[in-house]
Amino acid sequence: MIYKRLSYPLNDKAPVWPGNPKMEIEPFTLIAKGDVANQYQLKIFNHFGSHMDGPKHFNDKGPRLAELPLETFIYEKPLLLDIPKTFREMVTAEDLRPFASKIKDADLLMIRSGFSAQRANNPQRYAAEGPGFSAEAAKYVMDEFPGLKAVALDWISLASYAHNEEGILAHQYMLGMFHDRYVCIIEDLDFSGLDPERLEKVFAMPLFIEGPDSCPVTVLAEMSGAVTDNSSP
Repeated sequence: MIYKRLSYPLNDKAPVWPGNPKMEIEPFTLIAKGDVANQYQLKIFNHFGSHMDGPKHFNDKGPRLAELPLETFIYEKPLLLDIPKTFREMVTAEDLRPFASKIKDADLLMIRSGFSAQRANNPQRYAAEGPGFSAEAAKYVMDEFPGLKAVALDWISLASYAHNEEGILAHQYMLGMFHDRYVCIIEDLDFSGLDPERLEKVFAMPLFIEGPDSCPVTVLAEMSGAVTDNSSP
């Protein structure tokens, strides 16, 4: 099997949703300064970088991420769809309907818009002018695909900053405010170079911190093959 990391490394230069804080990394002890060990203090916003939205993010009656069953984070039937989107464009129900028979068999829906290319080249626009998921599309997912455990995206948020009210409603749908179940949301991933024909499983391991609604996540794809690759895509 080949293993490919889909989540980004955490660093203090990563783009953030407008107004959210960046990560802070400060040395606590350093061997170079005469200490016996290297240690660092990290200050990180729970919706920073590649992260997973738990139901409580937009549904106060929903569980926190660390309260979810472990099987929530393991996907044995992942589906990668190519749905190209650019600045401020929305994923609609019409975009998803042609793939309905495939989505019905999936437990993880991964949407590759191609917008992740903007993350390194134009981080400010990546954060402030990214695509989004329409509320209609979110309702369609919730109404039609009960086998889905999560949706994963290659842009910064299910919401588009340019369509904020639409994004709020989309989050509310996905996270169970209007249904008796929820679909977790994995945001800010990189699907470049990922071959959907070789995709076997996906693992999304968040930081299990008691209290917060959501947390940063490490996402690995398991693909058919013979060489293990632990490098970032």
